[in-house]
Amino acid sequence: MNTREGQAQALFRSYSRNSNAALLAPDSADIDALTSAFADHFVGAGPAGVMGGTKDSSFPDILRQGFRNYRAIGGTRFEIIALDVEMLDDANAMVKADWEFDYLRPRDGAKGTIAFRNIYFVNFAGGEAKIFAWITPDEAQAMKDHGLI
Repeated sequence: MNTREGQAQALFRSYSRNSNAALLAPDSADIDALTSAFADHFVGAGPAGVMGGTKDSSFPDILRQGFRNYRAIGGTRFEIIALDVEMLDDANAMVKADWEFDYLRPRDGAKGTIAFRNIYFVNFAGGEAKIFAWITPDEAQAMKDHGLI
């Protein structure tokens, strides 16, 4: 594994750990650690379309609210269970992250897990690994399929 691959692995290990902590305690989680994983500008794509964003002063609140929402629908664990890093060139990598989202459904106490893969693109400008893009499956449909929304 080269240094850049190691940086990407470390970025996503931290991102997974901090995501799970934010799910468990959104108001006291280290949101700064999560925001630091992202480039100043980013793009996301999924079945609903493409969106672009800026890591501005509202970004930490947006992340925190997202984790509050996951918790409200019964989320109990949110972790990456497998990573595959592919260097695209000297400055960019594609990372396939297999996530698991465990839940305890509020309406009936049913337990379950939603497994999904996100694909991320990471840039190493300035010597730091930063997420600048991602592709996600249909999260809303998965939540509906599991009776969470």
